[in-house]
Amino acid sequence: MDILTLTDENGQVIVRMRNSSVNGDNQSQDELVSRVLSDGEIVAGTVIVPSEELIKEGAGLAEQAYIKFIPTPKAKPSLETEQTSGMMIKAAAPVFGYEGSLIGVLYGGILLNRNYKVVDRIKETVYEEVKYKGKDIGTATIFQGDLRVSTNVKAEDGSRAIGTRVSEEVYEQVLIKGLPWIDRAFVVTDWYKTAYEPIKDVSGRVVGILYVGTLEKPFVDMAKSIFLFFLVIVFVSTLLASVFALILAGVVSRPLTHMLNATTKLSEGNLGYKVNIETGTMELNMLAASFNNMSSRLDERERSLKISNEKLAVLNNTYIDLVSFVSHELKGILGSTIVNAYSVRDGFFGVLNSRQRKALDSVTKNLDRLAGTVKKFLNLSRIEKGELGLNRTEVCLREDVFNTSLETFARKIVEKQMEIINNIQPQLKVNCDIDLLLIVANNLVDNAINYGFEKGKVILNSKDLGERVQIEVYNDSRPIREEEKARLFRRFSRLDVHEQKRIKGTGLGLFVAKEIIAKHGGDIWVEPKENGNSFIFQIEKAL
Repeated sequence: MDILTLTDENGQVIVRMRNSSVNGDNQSQDELVSRVLSDGEIVAGTVIVPSEELIKEGAGLAEQAYIKFIPTPKAKPSLETEQTSGMMIKAAAPVFGYEGSLIGVLYGGILLNRNYKVVDRIKETVYEEVKYKGKDIGTATIFQGDLRVSTNVKAEDGSRAIGTRVSEEVYEQVLIKGLPWIDRAFVVTDWYKTAYEPIKDVSGRVVGILYVGTLEKPFVDMAKSIFLFFLVIVFVSTLLASVFALILAGVVSRPLTHMLNATTKLSEGNLGYKVNIETGTMELNMLAASFNNMSSRLDERERSLKISNEKLAVLNNTYIDLVSFVSHELKGILGSTIVNAYSVRDGFFGVLNSRQRKALDSVTKNLDRLAGTVKKFLNLSRIEKGELGLNRTEVCLREDVFNTSLETFARKIVEKQMEIINNIQPQLKVNCDIDLLLIVANNLVDNAINYGFEKGKVILNSKDLGERVQIEVYNDSRPIREEEKARLFRRFSRLDVHEQKRIKGTGLGLFVAKEIIAKHGGDIWVEPKENGNSFIFQIEKAL
C-alpha cells in the first residue's frame, strides 16, 4: 500500500501513515471519499491523482509518478512533454463508531506509475517467461491516458519503455470511443498481436488502457518456413511433372503441330485444307477426322455464302437504282402537279365552290404527303449509295433551321391548336449542312405535331456543351415504351399509336435523320418523359 489515510466524518485528514506531518486538509471533494461520506459504503476503483495530492500523501510519490514523454512512432501528435499526475488503484471505506454512526473514512491506494508488479505478474502467468530471439514473446502494459506508466515492453536500449505512447489508431478506438481494440499493432519497436481494454474510473470515464500483446515475429517466421517448405514441394513436383510432360510431348506434339498449321491455313482462307488422320493415337485420329469434316463443311458454306452474297449485291443495286429512278421521276412530275393543284385550289383558274375547294384541299394535302415521301426515298437512295456529302456553312440553329421548320408546319400547328415554345438560344451557331439539318428539323417537328395531343405543347430547347450543341424537341404525347425505343431509328419502322387515329408515313424519317446526324459527328436518341417524349440530338460545332 503506497498510501493509507484516515479522515473524520467531514473528510478532514486526521493522519497519513506515509506522511504524518501533513494533516488537517479536507478530502471531502475526493470522488471516493465523498461517495463514502454520502452512502456509507466501501468504494474502490482506478483514479488519476494530481501531483499536489501525491506530495501530500507521501514523500517520493510525485517523483515516482513524474514521467517525461518519449517520441514514439505512429503515436498521436501531442504538445505535452511530461506527465505529473499519477494513476492509482484506490479504495475508501467508512469508519463507524460504537453506536453505528459514521465517524470517518479510511482510504488507501497503490500508485501504478513505475510499479511493475502487476504487469510482470500478467506476463509470468500468461506467457511463462517464454522468449524469442532474446525478446519476451508476451508483454503487458498499463497506460495512463495514452502514456505507458507501467510496462514490460522493452525499448531499443533494453530498458522498460516508460514514457512511450500508444499508436494513434488505438488512441481513437479505446480512449475516445471507449471500445476494446483487438488487432495487429506496432508497439514501440515491433509488431504485436494485441488486445487493448479501456480502464475506467468510478464514474465510468476512460482514464487509461490495459494492454497485453504477443510478439508477431515468431508467427511470421513460422509462416515463412511453411511457405518455403511448400515452395520446395511445388518445385520438386513441377520438376517431375516437366519430365513426364516432355515424355508425353514427344507422343502428341507432332500431330498437334500439324493441326496448328492446319488451323493457320484455315484462318488464311484455305477452307478445304486437310490433315493426316493416322497419328498413332486414337483420340488424335478422332480429332483429326473431326477437323477434316469441319474444314469440308466450312468450304461448302463459304461457297454457298459467296453465291448468296453475289445475288444479294445484284438485288441491292437493283433496289437502290429503282428507288433513285422512281424518286427522281416522281419528283419532277409531282412538282408541276402540286403547282397546278394549288393554282386551281386558290382560284387562279376561276372561282370554286365550297365542295370543290374541300376536294382540292384533300388533293393538295395528299400531294404534299407524297412529295415528302419522295424526298425521303431520294435521301434514302443517297444514303444507300454513300452519296450523302456535307456542304458545311455557318448556320444559326434558331433562325436558319428551326424557325424555318416551324413556318413550314404552321398550318398543321393551327389545325391541332398546339402551343409552340421555342427556347433555342438565338446566338447558337454550328458549322453544318443547312439543307440536311433542315431535313432533321422538319422530321422532328413534323413528328412532334403528328404524334402530339391536340392543344398540347411542343417545346424546343438547346444546350451549349462547349465543342458540341444539344437540341431537344419535346411534345405532349403518350410516352414511348422501352420495347419500342429500339425500333424507332430503323428504316421502314413505325410505331402504331392506338390512342390516336392512324398516322400515315414511310418509316424513313428517323432513319434518315440518324444518318444525317451521324454524318455531322453526332448522336440522336429518345427520352420518354412523364407526359410526353423528347427527341434529342447532339452535333459538333466545328466552327
